[in-house]
Amino acid sequence: MKQQNQDNDSAPAIRDGVTLAGRLQSWGLLLLGALAALVLMAAVSIITVHLSTPRIVSFDMKGTMDAFIQQTLQQKLTEDDSKVLMQRFNTALTDSLTEWQAEHNVVILVAPAVVSTQPDITDDIRSDIAQKMKGAR
Repeated sequence: MKQQNQDNDSAPAIRDGVTLAGRLQSWGLLLLGALAALVLMAAVSIITVHLSTPRIVSFDMKGTMDAFIQQTLQQKLTEDDSKVLMQRFNTALTDSLTEWQAEHNVVILVAPAVVSTQPDITDDIRSDIAQKMKGAR
């Protein structure tokens, strides 16, 4: 105890029992804690933005519609049957796109609107439409 008092006596005292070295050490710990908190908040923010930002994908709407129309023309349906089939197709297409967009957190653009290379979901959507059309009969 006597040795500690001698060490404290040699350091300049700010107040009774508080030395400048002790004061600087506590400020250093406070700054270190504040810096750690700031880094943690920045990391959480970056991760949140990355996870919540939707990706962009493309879909060949024209090709899908053309393929459907070709298949419909080959069936030689009546006008009323064609209208019913077209309505089912439109419903299946809309539902498939809406579900895919919600499940994968994406923005779906038609292929001609996409300038850069983006993932193409056309095959997935066509497969889903085919399943919905088979189930609707």
